[in-house]
Amino acid sequence: MILVIGQNLAWQKACTVAAVARGEVNRILAIREFASSKGPNVARALRALGGTGEVIFYAGGTTGRRAVDYLTEEGIRCRPVQIQAETRTCTTLLEPDGTATEVIEPSPRVTPVERDELRRAAEAGIPGCRLLSIMGTAVLGESEDCYAVHVRAARKRNIPVLVDSVSPEALRALQEAPEILKINSRELGSLTGAPTRTPGERVAACRGLAARFGIRWFIITMGAAGVEAYDGRILLHAAPPKIDAVNAIGSGDAVAAGVGWVLHETLANQEMARTFSSGELLREALLTGAAMGTANCMNPINGKVDPADYRAVREKTVMTEIPVS
Repeated sequence: MILVIGQNLAWQKACTVAAVARGEVNRILAIREFASSKGPNVARALRALGGTGEVIFYAGGTTGRRAVDYLTEEGIRCRPVQIQAETRTCTTLLEPDGTATEVIEPSPRVTPVERDELRRAAEAGIPGCRLLSIMGTAVLGESEDCYAVHVRAARKRNIPVLVDSVSPEALRALQEAPEILKINSRELGSLTGAPTRTPGERVAACRGLAARFGIRWFIITMGAAGVEAYDGRILLHAAPPKIDAVNAIGSGDAVAAGVGWVLHETLANQEMARTFSSGELLREALLTGAAMGTANCMNPINGKVDPADYRAVREKTVMTEIPVS
């Protein structure tokens, strides 16, 4: 089982519009509503691979109850931590050409008592997982070390950690040496203060982070340009086929789910040190993640992947190794 900590639950409204006209009346043509945010999206995407994820998040008020009920009915395992504040609602305006405009409410603010409850939920869940994924931003009121304590707890049990965030809390967590950092190319540049336009520049940025924090794998998403993976020795690039995108939101989360599931299955039969030294495993993780991320774009619900779409995209994804000095 993969334990997913994605604190900032959301109720999502995906609204189809003819076009977004700033300063004008924008009429909604169709609307879909569902529970979302990075944690639930990963757990949802895992189902396309036959995997299981359990997600921990804060849930508050009527909106929080509605989101938890939706996820439960969907069959996603949850450990909700009840809070006094209301769970946020996020609205996405989807145009026919695939353009998505997001309007995101602020996160709820949690109390110290609620913070402690989420920490206890994570402590209870970590021993039973094979991989820990920490996704997205922390909510208001959380402590700066809220992610670091989870990484530390997992490392004590020899459980690998994937971090998909560049929030201040995530940067603090990097000091505890998580094994995998999933990041987009823009975030990589922001994190390192270095240019990341070329493969060589991205490798240099990753090497600096690896030397500083001990990160073993870097998964770098680049939108339509594909996904890269770097393990300190080889840089791989996955180029999925072109598709007619319906909704790209949640694609990065689907990438994380794909990478995480390959590791999860490998760790069932192989020790962790050997796992992260395997170039073939890095290739498989990248291929799975890239195909999952693209297949997500073919579905209107964030993180939802049709297994048939995934298989079709995977078959046409081109993998190359990029020479680096």
